[in-house]
Amino acid sequence: MNSPVETAQSTDDPLKLLEAKRQKIQAVRERARKLFERDATGMQVASVISDGTDAFLVGLFLDALGHHSDSDRKLIAESSALVALGGSGRGEMSPYSDSDLMFLHAGPASELFTKITSQVVRDCWDANVKLGHSVRTINEAIALAKQETEVTTALIEARLTWGSELLFEQFQKKFYNRVIRYKVRPFVEACITAREEERKEYGTTVSQLEPDIKRSLGGLRDIHLLRWIGYAHYRIRGIDSLRRHGTLTREDARLLTDAQNYIMRLRHDLHFHANKEQDVLTRDEQLRLTEQRRVQEKPGQRPVERFMQEYFRHSGAIANITQQFVQVHRRKTVLYNMGRMFTTHRANRYLKVGHDSIDVLPKHVDKVTCDLSEILRLYRSAALYGVLPTPKLVDTIRKAAEQIPPFVSPTSAQLFLDIMRTSKPLGPILRSLYETGILDILVPDVTRARGLLQFNQYHSYTVDEHTLRAVEAATAMDDDDGPLGAAYQPLKQKEILHLALLLHDLGKGFEKDHSDVGLQIAERITQRLYLSEQDAKVLKFLVHKHLLMSHLAFRRDISDPKVYVPFSHQVGNPKTLRMLYVLSAADLIAVGPKTWTDWKAELLSELYDRAMVTLSGKHHSYHLKERIQRIRDKVISSIAPVTNGGRTSEESSIPSEQILNEYLDRFSPQYLIHTAPYQIAADIDVLRQMKPHDIIVRGIQNEETGIIEYRVIVGPQNDKGCFYKTTGTLSAKRLEILSAEISTNDDGVAIDSFRVIDNDFEGLVSDQRLEETEEAIRKSLLNETSVPEMFQRNTRYGQSNDAEPISGLPTRVSIDNSSSDRATIIDIFCHDRLGLLYTIGLKLHKLELALTLAKISTHFDQVVDVFYVTDETGRKITDTERLNHIKQELYETIAQFEREGYLQFVR
Repeated sequence: MNSPVETAQSTDDPLKLLEAKRQKIQAVRERARKLFERDATGMQVASVISDGTDAFLVGLFLDALGHHSDSDRKLIAESSALVALGGSGRGEMSPYSDSDLMFLHAGPASELFTKITSQVVRDCWDANVKLGHSVRTINEAIALAKQETEVTTALIEARLTWGSELLFEQFQKKFYNRVIRYKVRPFVEACITAREEERKEYGTTVSQLEPDIKRSLGGLRDIHLLRWIGYAHYRIRGIDSLRRHGTLTREDARLLTDAQNYIMRLRHDLHFHANKEQDVLTRDEQLRLTEQRRVQEKPGQRPVERFMQEYFRHSGAIANITQQFVQVHRRKTVLYNMGRMFTTHRANRYLKVGHDSIDVLPKHVDKVTCDLSEILRLYRSAALYGVLPTPKLVDTIRKAAEQIPPFVSPTSAQLFLDIMRTSKPLGPILRSLYETGILDILVPDVTRARGLLQFNQYHSYTVDEHTLRAVEAATAMDDDDGPLGAAYQPLKQKEILHLALLLHDLGKGFEKDHSDVGLQIAERITQRLYLSEQDAKVLKFLVHKHLLMSHLAFRRDISDPKVYVPFSHQVGNPKTLRMLYVLSAADLIAVGPKTWTDWKAELLSELYDRAMVTLSGKHHSYHLKERIQRIRDKVISSIAPVTNGGRTSEESSIPSEQILNEYLDRFSPQYLIHTAPYQIAADIDVLRQMKPHDIIVRGIQNEETGIIEYRVIVGPQNDKGCFYKTTGTLSAKRLEILSAEISTNDDGVAIDSFRVIDNDFEGLVSDQRLEETEEAIRKSLLNETSVPEMFQRNTRYGQSNDAEPISGLPTRVSIDNSSSDRATIIDIFCHDRLGLLYTIGLKLHKLELALTLAKISTHFDQVVDVFYVTDETGRKITDTERLNHIKQELYETIAQFEREGYLQFVR
């Protein structure tokens, strides 16, 4: 006789059964959503999802089991089990998390059990439930766990959801005894190594701007690591269990629980909003969550920055507590302990120094950790020996720091400066001082910078993380054999440079310019640390002018004496110049991956060299002529065959060296310095074949970055309005313009470069698309079509271009008539929108200004435009009335564009 379950399934419509299964899992999510909307904790919501998913999976299994006889069902119940693993086992599921289930079996039921599990797996896929599953005996599970750490950590979280309790208990006992018990140290090391590898992929710092809230440093995975290590050592896992065991302090357990609930709620929110698994806190999600939570702005700090500061506070707590827990529970080998016993020695009567750590004798701990000067003596010794305080000592100092008076004595100040004078050990030492809160006592402005977000696409880290990385970038120059190392290594007062790096961005988050606020901070710190008048002067200059060298190098023609001579005079002396050079480079290196490029290094080095000649009469590295000659030599040696972006130009006879030098002579030093030799060679090849009225446009795609460079080469007959027509065409084709470089050689030929992203394509852009854009630019330059017409044809209905500026920075137009003898320089800073560059370029054209050089760059929603312009006769603009008119016209044009002008570029 058929069971009721079998009869129901055989008579029901299969499609209805399928829909019923999907509705059940959707009902689980809806219950979780309602609980979430009633402000339940992250773990409460996770428990509802986990319990509902357990019930659903067990229900599928029982449905499949219902097809079998009573004796078969009894056999299965006695010799098999459904075991939730990983996040499912922890009961920490989010709405669209994968379910991780092990079908455990033994004895004669194995074959029958396997058939039933196959049906369950098919039902899960039909119901759109992602099921990570395995069908194993106890011995099979243990054998695999011995080979793969990921399997071991999943099995640690094992939880019985249905079946034989006896079988499950046997599994747990054998698993611990065979896999963990006698291999605690290698297992813990394997877990730590796996976690470190995961962080390399998803984020090695707490303070990255788009964190993966599960896998980045300070994410939920760090709490999992703590659980796994706790299980290995004590056979307990939960935060509260570890607290009751005495392994976690009450305060650390509270911080971890609060952080876990906070991040779990974020994860649920991301899943619900995306209707799929989503663990990355993107900028768009940050903005959405900020608005959803009604976070209010503060003076100088946007709401989204306040929201992320709260996130970093929680993720930082997870990272710090887990790191301490890991360090305490890393068992050392016998050889390590014997070596430490023989290498440890006393220092300063109460310090024990080993080969990788420093500690305080137990009876002196209270004395050392409650006095700022004694703590700094400890850290000075740590810097001297190149070691760090033990994890337990760091934790003691962190707790004691809250009670230390915020007064800095001359003795404490000198000890801190002694530490800041060191090189290689400084990075780790400074991070430890930051972690313990001692740095906040010495430099109170550090507190405000903790977790302070820089909400733009330029910086990859928060202010505090960027600052620490900048110091580390500078100290790394101690091993550099290039120009930066040559500047850094001889410095006698490295503490002033390192202190400037520590302070240089602490002025961010205020309404005023952060360099001006930084100057005020530097003035306070010079007094707090009792610096001499001369040292204070240098420190304040470095902090206040920390952007000066980069701005000149990247936005001005540094071959012009009108640029580098005034800069040299402003710096004042070679020592300060060396410090500013190193500071500028370290600041850029610390911005994020790929920010520091050979091109930027060359420009900074060139400006440094010219300024050094001006100040001391000595070249830092080499003459500009020698450098350019090397570039010319590379061009000549690589001139043929010339390949451009995968499309080879028509072959022609190889020109003589004399002819090549004639072409090179026509290029400006600025063009030669800023352009790669292979690209110069390609440009010469184009110029040799160009006819007077030709317009050459070539799209070159970088397969790694997805960025496309459109190079436009046009003779003087067709260069009128080249910039605004090209930018307009690119915008009309919906291309996001990242940067532009405009240059003109002595023959009046314009060689322009526009770097763009084509957001209409995922992956590589087709050759057809490249060719369409090339042809559109040509037609625009030949006046065969107008930019407004192209916008009308290419704009998509519903396309948005009305987002409010997120950065909140005001529009600024400034005119610099002193940095160049040959041209007037116009700097424009404003909110970037589709059509902006075209609008500005068109206005410059209508103002009868000729572009000789332009540098365009975008950072998140801000565009920075630098235009070198002359009048139509090629002369610099000197008339004051006309300069004021130009400035006013540009302001009005941008304001009108912001009000409503941008609407013409959207539908």
